[in-house]
Amino acid sequence: MHYDERYTPYIEMTGLLPFVQLVSRSTPNLNAVAVTALIDRWRPDTHSFHLRTGEMTVTLQHVSMITALPMEGKPLCMSTDSEGWRQQMEALIGMSPQEPEVEDGGKKDRVPTGATFTWIAANFAHCPEDADDEVIQRYARVYMWYVISRTIFADATGKNAPWMWLKALTVFDNKFY
Repeated sequence: MHYDERYTPYIEMTGLLPFVQLVSRSTPNLNAVAVTALIDRWRPDTHSFHLRTGEMTVTLQHVSMITALPMEGKPLCMSTDSEGWRQQMEALIGMSPQEPEVEDGGKKDRVPTGATFTWIAANFAHCPEDADDEVIQRYARVYMWYVISRTIFADATGKNAPWMWLKALTVFDNKFY
C-alpha cells in the first residue's frame, strides 16, 4: 500500500508515526541466527529469555528503541467481541468485505472477522487527490490497520487483517502505548 503524506497528522496523533515511517520505507531485515537463538531461549512461563550468565537479554526498552513503538502510558484495553463487526467496519471506513455465499446444503464458508490484505489494497491503495478531510482520515485509519496487521499483529495465515485492530483505531487522539 502507498503511504500518502496527508496521513501524517492523523498517524502522529496515535503516537505510531515513527513506527509507521520505519516499516513503510521497507521491510526491516532480520538476522535469522539471532532470532533463532532468542526463540530457543524463550521461556513462556516467565515471559523472558533465559540466557547464560554474562550474556545480554532483550528488554522491552530494546524492542521500543528498535521498532520505534512507544511503551509508556496506559495499555490498550478493549472488547474483542466480533458481534456486528461488518456494520462497525462500514461505520469506520465506509465499506466491509462481502459476506460469503451460502453453499449447497446451507453452509457458509468460515471467514475470519476482518478483511484480506488483497481486499484492503483493492479498495484503499490510493487516497483520491481531491479527498476531503473525512476521507483522508478514513484512508489513514485503513493504512495504519494494514501496517499493524502486516507487522506486529500478523495472523497465522499472513493474508488477513483482523477486525479488532481496526476497532482499536476508532479514535485518532488515543495514544497507543
